[in-house]
Amino acid sequence: MRRILLLAASAHALTTSSRRRFGLGAAGAAALGPALPAAAVREGSTKSGLRYRVEVEGSGDPPKRGQNAMIDYVLRVGVDGKPPLYVDGTKQYGLQARPLQFTLGVGAQIPGFDEAVLDMKVGETRTVIVPPKLGYGANGTEGFDDKIPKDATLIYTLELKSLLPFAPTDAQQKWIAENPNPWEK
Repeated sequence: MRRILLLAASAHALTTSSRRRFGLGAAGAAALGPALPAAAVREGSTKSGLRYRVEVEGSGDPPKRGQNAMIDYVLRVGVDGKPPLYVDGTKQYGLQARPLQFTLGVGAQIPGFDEAVLDMKVGETRTVIVPPKLGYGANGTEGFDDKIPKDATLIYTLELKSLLPFAPTDAQQKWIAENPNPWEK
């Protein structure tokens, strides 16, 4: 009995691909319950210096600048090599998530946040490391809420929940035209 429990516990920790590799097959894998997500689907960086790690791939087309997005996020801040601290988010321990709705690529968010979300697809979950120049920079949020210190690296966990129909206002369309790549300044 003890061996069976140990085998079941070990098999539960396997990812779907490794379950198949160990000969469990689709039926055996399904019988053991959901697999833990693989370490990362893909990792990368952008020209601007944004780094990301996709944990769950999304589907469909990426959003357009001027489109409204619904997103869950957790923001942690790293400064001076210390472990990142929780600062803000739509997901908080013990509370139901309340997705953030905002218009993409019109300067409503920091450049690194916009750039990250514009590269995602609905259903995607990724961790994004935003360097200070794409975040709050040399000032942090001093004088506003003082949550983000100067020159802080921001670490977001993002999940793109949905996209709303593309309908930017005239002012947003003008801003998009005048600022083709605001995160590459």
